[in-house]
Amino acid sequence: MNLRPETKNPKSLLWAVFVFLPLLVFSQTTEQIAGKWKGAIELPGMKLELSIELMQEDGAWAGAMDIPVQGVSGMKLAELAILDGGIRFRLPEVPGNASFSGKFEDGANWIRGDFSQMGQTFPMALQKESAAEKAAEDARIASALAEIRKLADSLRLLQKVPGIGFGIVKDGEVLLAEGFGFAAQDEQLPVNSQTLFAIGSSSKAFTAAGLAMLVEDGKLEWDKPVIQYMPDFKLKDNFATQEMTAIDLLTHQSGLPRHDLMWYGSPFSRAEIYERLRYLEPNKSFRSTWQYQNLMYMTAGIMAEKLSGQSWEDFTRSRIFQPLGMKNTCYSATEALPGTPVALPYFKQEENVSRIPYRDIPAVAPAGAIYSNVEDMLKWVSWHLDKGKAGGQQLLKEESIARLHQPHKAIEGGGPAASPEISSRSYGLGWFVYRYGELDIVQHGGNIDGFSALVFMIPRSRIGMVILTNMNGTALPGILANSATDLLLGREPIDWYARVYGAEAKKEEDEKKEKPQPVAGTQPSHPLKDYAGQYEHPAYGKIDIQLRDGELQLKANAFEFPLRHWHYDVFQGHIKEFGQDILFTFHSNKDGLIEKLGAPLEPSMPEDILYAKLPPDVLSDKEYIARLLGSYELEGLTATVDWQGEKLMATVPGQPSYELEPYKENWFRLKGLNGYSVEFIFQNGEKNARQMKFHQPNGIFTAERKE
Repeated sequence: MNLRPETKNPKSLLWAVFVFLPLLVFSQTTEQIAGKWKGAIELPGMKLELSIELMQEDGAWAGAMDIPVQGVSGMKLAELAILDGGIRFRLPEVPGNASFSGKFEDGANWIRGDFSQMGQTFPMALQKESAAEKAAEDARIASALAEIRKLADSLRLLQKVPGIGFGIVKDGEVLLAEGFGFAAQDEQLPVNSQTLFAIGSSSKAFTAAGLAMLVEDGKLEWDKPVIQYMPDFKLKDNFATQEMTAIDLLTHQSGLPRHDLMWYGSPFSRAEIYERLRYLEPNKSFRSTWQYQNLMYMTAGIMAEKLSGQSWEDFTRSRIFQPLGMKNTCYSATEALPGTPVALPYFKQEENVSRIPYRDIPAVAPAGAIYSNVEDMLKWVSWHLDKGKAGGQQLLKEESIARLHQPHKAIEGGGPAASPEISSRSYGLGWFVYRYGELDIVQHGGNIDGFSALVFMIPRSRIGMVILTNMNGTALPGILANSATDLLLGREPIDWYARVYGAEAKKEEDEKKEKPQPVAGTQPSHPLKDYAGQYEHPAYGKIDIQLRDGELQLKANAFEFPLRHWHYDVFQGHIKEFGQDILFTFHSNKDGLIEKLGAPLEPSMPEDILYAKLPPDVLSDKEYIARLLGSYELEGLTATVDWQGEKLMATVPGQPSYELEPYKENWFRLKGLNGYSVEFIFQNGEKNARQMKFHQPNGIFTAERKE
């Protein structure tokens, strides 16, 4: 055959040569060739370590390459030909016409040859992994898993964590999918790989993946402003409103702090919370700082709803849960399929462990409402490690998975000081990313009432872990993930438990130091009844304070507790769900009335969240207002009080009409006029108001009702 220079299709010529290869006689047996080969390309000044796996599929040879340092795993070998004494293949996914040609040597224990790319050639050698080496590695992994099991259960008992679900996958193989301890402690109901736990904020990665799917659907552009998809999107910062993108939503750089008590335990729907975002104060400028934020993930979920035409729950179920076979994953404990075990939530205070109620968070579900188990979550982890492929389908492109995992926003001060092996952290799209030594880590934890979880991946090592617990705020998931990493990869072990709980002990010791004390000998400036009433913030909603049995009781959303005098007009309340004391400050106006209530409900804000005291409900009652309507004689003039549309108005001849805004008992302010108000006087048990007094800076003017 004459291979002429003018040949236009060299690839077809390669096939023309290879088509005759099966007729050749091999000197190597299938057993000698099949398996894993490890080695390196000798580049100038360095070795690029890699491995290939050779196997037979339907009577033909197939292979795949891993290059750990470049994050390459399972890259298919194209045009693979194994002929008498030699091997050739191309790498079409690598630019520059990359290929390899080599020979089997030393009794088929080595492959040596040349790797070519972009016209350059470099030596490449691979050694066959022996059966003894494989057996030794399998034994090492088995020993590591035994140690991991022992560690999980012993630390669980040490920290009084009722139950743990633990799963590990490596190189596509499930190494561990087990439970330790109890889903229900009193009933001694054991945890297994199917026990459901709340995964909390580990749910965020599902919302991010959903948006990535909408990008591939052509319905979303990562860098196009949110307002172009949702014209009703509005924040208090107008620049953030106009410029916020989907990437910004997912990377916690809106300028807003957490403001969690705006939604936590509130009765607001997802739509109501979305509407109230415009009233939340930022504490940083847009894109200047990373600040963890649940409400923007809720907003990302709403965006998914707008673009998909489905609820976030249905969209996530149809595009992720179902294709991955996550058949038991749901959005609350009450949604679990019949017969599916669900762990009970627990809380530890000092050394006492107690069961607490489930807390469903449907309004902000895209930020943290998913319940899942080890079996299902290992499918989710495997999908990420397999770069978006599951069940033979590419559900998300490799480049999209890479975008989810890559750093997008640096986290200032994001490296744990006690662990120099761990780099400063960044945030991807629904994932924390950092380096542990030479390892790239992609992970996200989750905490919600009574549950703590962690999803942890080392993509280049093709290792993924899921650790689920039914204990509020425990650090065990992170400790176990780091310890398991050391054991599985044969690293020098670190006592991660001592690192974390040694620091915790110091923190507890610091907390025992002297605490702030109230100013002695002070009294409230008002009778306690004056502090009672309703207070409202346009985003956070209402606080109701009542006087019961000589003590003030505060109710806000799902929280209710007594207020005890601290000093002056400051009262202390204790939120048992957080184990935290909060000081509430009452503010008086120039009339001597309590008009505002402030509290540090968002600690990162420089000022308290301020609630305005609402006027008595009776001032808006139509029957009461009917008793005010009529004409009043004022120094020879007739003033009137009447309805104009839906507004209560007062009119004096020669002046514009003034809207009356409810203020206090029988008292209304003139809207838009500072220091002007109207008081209605009832006499001798009469049904209707007898007088109308105009209070203004230059005096009080009394008008008598005209009969």
